[in-house]
Amino acid sequence: MHNINCIFCDIPNSRTAIEENGFTGRQCNSCSLIYISPRPHLNSIVTIYSHDDAHIAASSHISGSLLKRLYARHTLNIIKKYKNTGDLLEIGSGGGYFLDEAQKTGFNSHGIELNPVQSMFIQNTLHIPCEEQLLSPHSFGTQQFDVIYHSDVISHFYDPIAEFRTMYSKLKEQGVLVFETGNIGDIKEKYYKEFTRFQYPDHLFFFSEQNLEHLLAMTGFKLIKIYRYNILPQLKLMKLLQRNKLSQQPGDSLSALVHKKESWKMKMIKKVYHTLSYIIRYKLGAVLPKSKRPQTVIIVAKKI
Repeated sequence: MHNINCIFCDIPNSRTAIEENGFTGRQCNSCSLIYISPRPHLNSIVTIYSHDDAHIAASSHISGSLLKRLYARHTLNIIKKYKNTGDLLEIGSGGGYFLDEAQKTGFNSHGIELNPVQSMFIQNTLHIPCEEQLLSPHSFGTQQFDVIYHSDVISHFYDPIAEFRTMYSKLKEQGVLVFETGNIGDIKEKYYKEFTRFQYPDHLFFFSEQNLEHLLAMTGFKLIKIYRYNILPQLKLMKLLQRNKLSQQPGDSLSALVHKKESWKMKMIKKVYHTLSYIIRYKLGAVLPKSKRPQTVIIVAKKI
């Protein structure tokens, strides 16, 4: 364990924003970034994923494919406004359903996934090339990509600035970077209670929009657009279901229950629930008030 400063302002901060699992999330007084300090060393973090010790297990990423495919289709509709085809790389591919949906729409998909169970599923079941190692300038050799995408991964990066510079190097000229993340650095503290857990130490950083814009600018990207979605109703629904022991984790609700008894009725319940979750997150979330409230944001940026 070692102490760090804010990665943008390079100043220490004593203000505690979040405490969970023995870890402290400090919030920068200048830019609002929330970061774990002291934090584990890099090797310890990599071990979490390579040995399936993360808060969300590999089996959960692979199950619940309907919801993941609905999310993927939503994001692909956005991506196709900027790049309609070409070589695509997803970092932190999970169960690989985004890669599979992207391939169906004409992209040449590639994945990076540290978890061996998920990586093998992507390669052997979805038949999509996937590397089981951290992103580096040598990922997939000298190949560059038209699109690089990641979802809910930026908070896991040990060094987000270095990671974004590597993404820049792996993009073709005029390539597009698209990623989704939360805005916990921006929200009022009264909303913290809506999160059932912050997944420390899997998550190392929580960003504000200012942080994300700064990160893009300092690593060579031009911000194109931010798509914002209020997720407060989805968070409340998840807490309600968890209190009734129907949910194990956000984004894959009912999975444990459904796998115990895959009757046609349970399959229908699962389908209805996943469709409703998608509608609440992206359709309703797009029109609800967003200022200082929990959001998921999809960022589109271009290599310049």
